[in-house]
This record gives sequence, C-alpha cells and structure tokens, in this order.
Amino acid sequence: MAQSLRREFLQLADHYDSRKHDVAGWFVSEKLDGTRCFWDGGISRGLPTEHVPWASVIDPKTGQRKAKIKPVATGLWSRYGNPIMAPDWWLNKLPACPLDGELWAGRGKFQLCRSICGGDTPDERFDKIVFAVYSTPPLGAIFSTGEIKNANMVCHVDYLTIEAWTRQRLNDRGERFEGVPVPKRCLGDHYKFLAADQPFGKEVAVLQEALNNLDPDSPCYLHPQTKLIDIPGEANDQVEAYLQRVLDQGGEGVVIRNPNAIWTPKRHRSILKYKPFQDAEARVVGFTSGRETTKGSRLLGRIGALIVDYQGKRLELAGLTDAEREFADQMARDWATSNPGTDAPYWVESRQFKKGQTITFKYRELSDDGIPKEARYWRRRDAE
Repeated sequence: MAQSLRREFLQLADHYDSRKHDVAGWFVSEKLDGTRCFWDGGISRGLPTEHVPWASVIDPKTGQRKAKIKPVATGLWSRYGNPIMAPDWWLNKLPACPLDGELWAGRGKFQLCRSICGGDTPDERFDKIVFAVYSTPPLGAIFSTGEIKNANMVCHVDYLTIEAWTRQRLNDRGERFEGVPVPKRCLGDHYKFLAADQPFGKEVAVLQEALNNLDPDSPCYLHPQTKLIDIPGEANDQVEAYLQRVLDQGGEGVVIRNPNAIWTPKRHRSILKYKPFQDAEARVVGFTSGRETTKGSRLLGRIGALIVDYQGKRLELAGLTDAEREFADQMARDWATSNPGTDAPYWVESRQFKKGQTITFKYRELSDDGIPKEARYWRRRDAE
C-alpha cells in the first residue's frame, strides 16, 4: 500500500529572506495577528463534531480519542481542525462557499481575539470580530487526499470519502451540489470561476467583486492586497517600506504571495511571512526560580524563567510580566526564595502556566546548532 502524502489542514507560509527570494510582481499584505480559520460554506454546521470526516478528534500524543472535543460543528474551523464556536447570528452572515482567512479583532488585540474565538460556547462578543478573507479554495484542494500529522492534529484525509459525504449532506438538506452548497447567500456565478484550481492573482480579482456584493453588515471582507513592482530588487525595497508602515501602525509584519501560486494545504514558498523577529512554539516543562540581580531582589520567590521543550532542546525563556512570574502557592514561593536560580522540583506549579501547555516565543535567528538566539517568551498559544 502506497504511503499517503503529507499535508497540513490549511495552507501555511514559509519565511521571507530578501537575499533568497525574488518577489517582483507578487502581492504584499499586512500579517494579521488573529485566529486563522477555514469556513466550509456551512456544510458541517450543526452536526456532531465527530461526524465530520476532517474534524480533529484524535490526540496526537496518545493516538486515542481526545478527552475534550467541542460537541457541535459550526462550519468554522481552526487551523488544527477544531470547531470555532461562533454564534448563529454571526455565522448567518457568511457566504455559502469555502473561505480561508483570519478572524481578527484589530491590531494589538490578539488575546481578545483568542478569548472570543477559543471558547467552548459561542461568545456574544463576536461583534468585535471580522473575517479577513485570503482565498476561496475549491473543495478538491482543501480536502485533497493525504495525511495530516503534527503536534496538534492527526487526521487521514480522503477526498473521495469527503466528496461522497458532502453530496449526501447537501442532498439531505435539499440543496444543489456544484462544488459548494448554493443556498440564498453565496458567491453565485463568481464561484463557478473558482470551482477549479486558480492562481492567486485571478482569485483576488474575482473575490474582490464577489465579496463587495455581500450584505453591508457581513463580517467578511477581502484582506487588502498590494501588487509589488515587477522589477527585481526594487520589489524587495517596496516590501521593506510596506513593512515599516505596518509596524508604525502597530502591526506585526507582512505576508507576500505569488500571484501564480495555486492554493495547496502545505507550507511552501509561494507564500512568505516577514516580521522583524521570528517566532516558534514550544512546550512548557518546568520553571526556574528567580534570583537577586544588580537591579534588586524583585525576582526572589518568583519564576525566573520558563523551561520549555523546543524540538527536543531545552530553552529557558525570560520576558515574563510580574503577574506571569507568580507561583501557584505559598509553599512554592518559599521554596523559590530559599533556592534562587535553580530548576523547580516536579511539585512546583505556576499560577499562569500549566506544564505541557504550548506557548509562543520570539527569537532573532537560529544558531548553527539550531538553537534560537535571544529567545524570549511572547504569549500563550495552545492548539487551536
């Protein structure tokens, strides 16, 4: 039996390097700091999550059914195949076709966005969330056959099975099947053009017109794309200028897209992200105790650094706020005061962090040994 092709649930970006990448004629846009999501057009909405063939229901660590699964699908999915529990009044405003994009609450509001979008029940604060659309990929691309296997999702995707499931689902609902469901609110004839693989440049043009025809109160909009000059070198300078404008406005970076690229559920170089720093995820495995420094004894009795596992390597991350440095109880604080600058024993817990929790950290670059330089804690980012 042939081995299944490896894939991701959604399309992911590689890192931009001006010394390596010629981006003349590409598109550039602001990198939004929100919750990546996929809207399936409403095909799965209202079904038990476990009845949806692409839902993430297996724990990657144990290979067994997850202990906690959100019970009902909404049609809106995180990058790791988990339902996003948006309220009905918000979902009713979405068009009936696949959309790939980002749920966003505005610059500097990542934690607010995660708080609203990450709950187990619909949050009425969804009126603060917009859906910035990047793409409307065809079902054949989204559900292409392959194996998803990463730290947050394990799932075998079989297109023929999902196609048959989708047809049956739409037949049960009395709707037509033309690659996507087509009830009253949809992209209509625009989507017929997009029903097969199309390069990103053409997709942008069609989406612009189609999304402009949605109801004015729809949360969906095409994320603005700027075409770079078609001259090598000068296009890279344009990227730098665009990045600086985004940073000046409180943004975090930019994304650069090849106009000839076809949407594919992998990380690849036709879509590049560019930030003044790199970031990566790691798993919390412990804590060190703070110690007295030349600046005083403020860290005594508190967490000095997070100990994390990054690709099998131990890292110690500073950059915590005072609130994030608090231990869970007085016994732990007493131990830390008596044992400054040492690794905490197994029974010591944090008030803010749980062992095994996924966090994101920033770093400048990797050393020759693959160790992140100048690594500092950034934020909590558990599996979406």
